Amino acid sequence: MRISLLVNALDSQDQTGWEQVETLLISLHGGMIRTRQEFPTGTTLEIRMCDKDRTTQARVVWMRSVDAGKGFELGFEVAEPGFWEVKFPPDRWQAGARPQAAPP
Repeated sequence: MRISLLVNALDSQDQTGWEQVETLLISLHGGMIRTRQEFPTGTTLEIRMCDKDRTTQARVVWMRSVDAGKGFELGFEVAEPGFWEVKFPPDRWQAGARPQAAPP
């Protein structure tokens, strides 16, 4: 699902500024974007939806370089699981959730 976002490091000393990005993937717990800026693992991001008045914080959980000059792919975990306003299937990691048996 593609969602336009603005991202920036929270309390960044670099003051790199806001960057407009688009999600490549989203999940109940986070997402993945491509960015021109390098955000080290553990960085807290402020994320804003471009077309809605929604903001959250997220923690960078991984980052990797893409082809030269194309920036970085970044995985993050959102502070609020309901941030995306998308109804996801039940979370298999929630307490009480039972895995489904594979068909014979």
